[in-house]
Amino acid sequence: MKICSLKSILLAAMSVLVVACADEPLNDLGDPGTGPGTGTELAPQPGPGSVYPSALNGDVILGNPDYLAISYGAWRSTVRESGVNVPTVDMHKEDMQILSAMGIKMLRTYNTQGFIGLDGKSNTENLLQAIAELMAEDESFEMYVQLGVWIDALNSWTDQPVIHDQENPENALEMAKAKELALAYPEIIKVIAVGNEAMVNWAEYHVVPGIILGHVNDLQQWKSENPSVANIWITSSDNHAVWAGIDDSANIGEQADLIALIEAVDYVSLHTYAHHDTLYDPTFSADWKVPASEQDLTLQEQVDSAMDKAYLHTVSQIKVAQDFINNIDSSKQIHIGETGWSTVSNENFGAGGTQAADEYKQKAFYDAMRTFSNDFGASLFFFQAFDEPWKGDESNPGHSEKHFGLIDIDGNVKYLAWDKVETLNSAGLTRGDVSSFTASFGGDFDTLMATILPPPYAPVVTPPEEGEFVVLNTALYEGAVAYGWDSPATAWAGVDDATGVLTIASDPATAKDWGWGAGVGIPGQTSNLSSSTQITFEIKGDAAYGFYLGFQTTASGGTNHWVRFNDGQGYTLTDQWVEHTISLSSFSNFAAADLSVVNSPFTIADLYAESGGSAPTLSNIEIRNISWLE
Repeated sequence: MKICSLKSILLAAMSVLVVACADEPLNDLGDPGTGPGTGTELAPQPGPGSVYPSALNGDVILGNPDYLAISYGAWRSTVRESGVNVPTVDMHKEDMQILSAMGIKMLRTYNTQGFIGLDGKSNTENLLQAIAELMAEDESFEMYVQLGVWIDALNSWTDQPVIHDQENPENALEMAKAKELALAYPEIIKVIAVGNEAMVNWAEYHVVPGIILGHVNDLQQWKSENPSVANIWITSSDNHAVWAGIDDSANIGEQADLIALIEAVDYVSLHTYAHHDTLYDPTFSADWKVPASEQDLTLQEQVDSAMDKAYLHTVSQIKVAQDFINNIDSSKQIHIGETGWSTVSNENFGAGGTQAADEYKQKAFYDAMRTFSNDFGASLFFFQAFDEPWKGDESNPGHSEKHFGLIDIDGNVKYLAWDKVETLNSAGLTRGDVSSFTASFGGDFDTLMATILPPPYAPVVTPPEEGEFVVLNTALYEGAVAYGWDSPATAWAGVDDATGVLTIASDPATAKDWGWGAGVGIPGQTSNLSSSTQITFEIKGDAAYGFYLGFQTTASGGTNHWVRFNDGQGYTLTDQWVEHTISLSSFSNFAAADLSVVNSPFTIADLYAESGGSAPTLSNIEIRNISWLE
């Protein structure tokens, strides 16, 4: 199939002549056989065989676009614990009707017998009862479940050392309850997934693959002895690195148990999170940034480009896992057990962080992944149906883990599903105290777009001009360090290697009675900058007090040369990047400056006890692209 540019598609829709399009694989959002733009191909998804999870009408469920899947957490409270906050049957009924109205027909859960409500039943038991009652009340109602079995290592969640090659005794109870529930609800439970990210190294509770293998083999034997559950598929849901055999823990080196596990499962349930990789994957976190070539594009174009990269990154992870899996058993299907995108973060993924979290990016990622998974023939359990206020830092409502849902706790339907608001309200659906649903941002696209941020800009590195002495571009000049004056330091100074930004943080608690300061330089060495006539730099920050900016030399035992910021007469600091190019003759005491012995080519300070300056507040001053010019 041919790919045309968006402009060409629009022209075609207007019956205008379409420019020629190059032959390419099916769309940039997911040819089932291709990792777009990478030159690597995914193998076709194998068929399901003769025994597979099926709907009431006999349809294949997994990989069928008519049976959209989602991860489901029902908790509406800020804590997840047994007792009054455990979601009831009626609460689950509300949620099931909402999700059904949105076109969802399959859910993923995470445990079987934990968190007991006042009725003596677990959250999962209440969910299954709710679905069974809805199906009994309305023969057209369908909702199927991938039942999660929580598996963790011995001493997980205690103050004792975790023993990863031994398992928590609670695992046996989880397994027993899974069998009990599957036998009780064979028309609802279609998959049992042993463990949730239970093998990946970064999970503090992780177990070795042999433990998961033992439980999978047990379930396969149990299936063979119980015809009523013969078409339930058994899997384990884990990070892509586990299934690719490249995890840093049990999958390196001797992989006999991992190989046996791939052979034992009915399919592989794979997790992939480009959202998290904007921070934690060194290669992708660098690629995520807006390159110099795109920094003049519109905001939306910059974000769209970044989301294309997030999609390609995701497909590349699936590809690596598929290659490993197919070398063991090419008949095994891969389905996406989890991927998703948070919409709020006031920490790592928000402003000043990777700036990944917002509703526009969530929808862009969802649309791309749904297109891919539908074309490839994989179920995609998008994470998550509803926001989960109990997750992350309890004291921080802006923690990203609380905001992966399609609908927030107040009934605001996020941009991804704005088109479902009328459907939900027309059906008279409610959720707890939410009597009607509303589109976030009032359903206004421009209002939404006013809140989004592009990824951070990659540092713009330009070759030095003739006679230029570069103090800071992506890093400080060779041998130089950033430091706070005095001991202990009166201010903090450091350079972010990812952005090439020097930050100087002032704090009244660390300032001395004479003032504070910070700078850059090579300890014990000087630079000869006698041919220079100007200093150029970009600066921004939130410091509202006056401060000095300049350089130091070792002449006469040490001299400072300044210009003044924030005094109402000279230079003013703002919260936006501003470039300044300042003649050296503008700096104080310049006539006596000896530029052959510059020990700090850039410094910021305030000597308020000596010269009537301003005391600091807790503030940051950021500087980048510092150079001396001839």
